[in-house]
Amino acid sequence: MRPSPPDETQHCNPGVQGSKPPVVIVGCGTVGTALGRLLAASGYPIEGVITRSPSTARRAAARVGARAFSDRPTPLCRQGAVVFITTPDDAIKKTCDDIAAHAGFQRETVVIHCSGALSSEVLASARGCHALVASLHPLQSFASAEQAERILPGSYCTIEGDVSALGVVSRLVKDLGGIAVEIKPEAKALYHAAAVVASNYLVTLLDIALTLNRLAGIAPEAAFEALLPLIQGTLQNIHSSGIPQALTGPIARGDIQTVAGHLEAMSKQAPDVLAIYKSLGCRTVTLARAKGTLGDRAARELLNLLGC
Repeated sequence: MRPSPPDETQHCNPGVQGSKPPVVIVGCGTVGTALGRLLAASGYPIEGVITRSPSTARRAAARVGARAFSDRPTPLCRQGAVVFITTPDDAIKKTCDDIAAHAGFQRETVVIHCSGALSSEVLASARGCHALVASLHPLQSFASAEQAERILPGSYCTIEGDVSALGVVSRLVKDLGGIAVEIKPEAKALYHAAAVVASNYLVTLLDIALTLNRLAGIAPEAAFEALLPLIQGTLQNIHSSGIPQALTGPIARGDIQTVAGHLEAMSKQAPDVLAIYKSLGCRTVTLARAKGTLGDRAARELLNLLGC
C-alpha cells in the first residue's frame, strides 16, 4: 500500500492551459533530488517521488516538497505528465520496463532519464503506453544534491529523444536555468567519454602529478596548492586561446633532453605511471605540430623517444 502523501489537497489539474506539467521522480539520489528542488522552485508541481523504501521516499518527498511518495512506481507515475527516471544507469531500463508492463505511464507523458552514457532508447518500452521518451543530461560533476542544486543553473545540458518530447525537455532545461544542446542518440557514448576524460580523468591526472611531487619530496599539504595556479592558468589559456595555442612545455618547445630526463626519472621511481606519460606525450606531439612550434626532426625524435 502506498504511504499517505505529505499533502493530498494540493494536486493540480495537468490539463489547465499554461500551467506547468506535474512531475514525478523515480529515484531520488543526488540528481533526482536536485532536479526536484529546482523544478519545484520554478513552479512545477512535484506530484510524487518514488524510491525503494518508504522511509527514504518520505524523506525525499520532504526535501523536494512532493505531494505524494511511494516505494511502488506504477500508481504514482500515472499522475505525472513528466516522469524522470533518475535511478543508477544499470537500473533505468528495468525500471522503465516494469512501469510500462503495468501501464504505468499516461498517453503523451514525457519519460526522461538523466544518464550521460545511455540514449533515450533504453526507455523504448514506455512507447507501448503511448508515452514519449527523452534524455536530459547536465554536463556537470555533482558531489552532492546541495552542490548540484547550486551549480546546475548555468550548466549545459544535452538533450535527445522523440521529436514531440524535445519541446517539453527544452523548456525544462530553460526553467532549470540550464542551456540545452541537442545531440543525436547514437552519439551519447562518445559524448559521455569526452565528459569522463575532461572530468574523471582530470582527477586521475592530478593524482599522478601529486604522486610525482611526493616522490620529489614536496609535502602533500603543499603539493596541490602549488599546482593549483598552474592548473587554473592552463584552463584560462585554453579558454582564451584555444587548443592547440594554449599548449606550452617541453614537447611544444621540442626540448628532447627534458622529456628524456622525465622518462629516466619515472622509470626508476614511478614506473607505474610511465606508460600514461608516454601515451599523453604522443598525443602532445600531435598538438605541438598543429601549433606550429615543433619541427619535423624534433617531432620524429620525440615520437621515437616516447615509443609512439
